[in-house]
Amino acid sequence: MTQPEDLLTIETSDHGLSAVGEIDAHTAPSLAAAIDAAAPDVRLDMSKVEFVDSSGLRVLIDAHQRLQEAGGSLTLVAPSTAVKRLLEISGVDDYLSVQA
Repeated sequence: MTQPEDLLTIETSDHGLSAVGEIDAHTAPSLAAAIDAAAPDVRLDMSKVEFVDSSGLRVLIDAHQRLQEAGGSLTLVAPSTAVKRLLEISGVDDYLSVQA
């Protein structure tokens, strides 16, 4: 069986975080922890994210709110087509900070 850590890789760089793979109920906690560790101003490259479910979306919204309340920010950078579509149909594309 595929392990959750095999479905999502989160890498850090001088420019922020980069997520590769799928963000779902099994991998969302890892993303939340990585965002929290990178606070207060987090840039998250999502160009290689193939899938995000509602639990992944919840992590992004919660992180945005936590960071904003603490005076920081979350910016989603270069979202993949799948991520852009999810943000649009869920109506949060104007709520979250997205940088093409």
